[in-house]
Amino acid sequence: MPSLSQDEILKELKKGVYRPIYLLHGEEPYPIDVVSDYIEANAMPEADRAFNQSVIYGRDTSGKKIALQCDQYPTFVQRRVVIVREAQNTQGLAELEAYAAHHLETTILVLCHKYKLLAKNTRLFKAIDKAGGAILETKALYDNQMPQWISTHAMRRGFSIEDKAAELLAEFVGTNMGDAASAIEKIRSAVGPDLKTITADMVADNVGISKEYNAFELRDALFKRDRGKAMRIVKAFGQNEKQYPVQAVFAALYNGFDHLFTYCYTRTKKKSDEEAVKATLAAGERSPYMVQKVFAPAARLYSATQCMKITQLIADYDMRSKGLNWPETSNRDLLVDVVSRILG
Repeated sequence: MPSLSQDEILKELKKGVYRPIYLLHGEEPYPIDVVSDYIEANAMPEADRAFNQSVIYGRDTSGKKIALQCDQYPTFVQRRVVIVREAQNTQGLAELEAYAAHHLETTILVLCHKYKLLAKNTRLFKAIDKAGGAILETKALYDNQMPQWISTHAMRRGFSIEDKAAELLAEFVGTNMGDAASAIEKIRSAVGPDLKTITADMVADNVGISKEYNAFELRDALFKRDRGKAMRIVKAFGQNEKQYPVQAVFAALYNGFDHLFTYCYTRTKKKSDEEAVKATLAAGERSPYMVQKVFAPAARLYSATQCMKITQLIADYDMRSKGLNWPETSNRDLLVDVVSRILG
């Protein structure tokens, strides 16, 4: 059976459909927590949980002990729930294979196996699959995937988020889904029930991100060849390197010029503006409006060849920032050098 998504599992659960075993495993812990927290809160009324719901931690138990918990029948209720947090730390987890093969229909077992996958060729994995269990496989996102995840999460919560706001928030939290979700909830609580769209101002006011000094403002300043603004932003980064890690800045700049290369290259093939916008969106940009507003003017200042050289330059300095084949240099000096070389 193929893995299910977080939304697919939650859709089943909200209809009252519970599977005998849930294997929630993978690199990204946030979707695992979302599903397990929902089951913990909704599988049975609170009054029935004392005798029929157990939440245990892998480091404190073993596969045999978990099986013994699961083999107990519920007390005066429909089902029993056993949730194993940090299941990857369970001693002898493979010994649950026998229980999975002969599970009780009245027990719901939830295995929260975080930060790594349970190998698909193991007997336990195969037994869970054969038992009709729900399997959620999570993957860590890349930097350029985070704004889209933030937009999708906001829609799940019942409102939208501006593209610029999603980019700012992604820059601030990196690829941590949990931090992004917490920041969105903080904004929702601050704005109140009338929230319809999260704006960049809301992100700046409630999460503590500067609207002027961030990697995307630096990218836009470089796109406009605005040396003064670019250097002001780099100076601000140098004064707070913890908030503005140079690798995250380089990643945003690399993606920006890589997408600008796509736009410029498409135009060199005598394609229309519309086709250039579509190509840039396919490369990873999310908003046609932003492509037309930011990338089209930049294409008059940079050629495709220049963009290709700039992305190589940024990749080289990213390696230098990680100490590879380069003497120790401050992050600010690296950024100043990159900006100076881009602007010529």
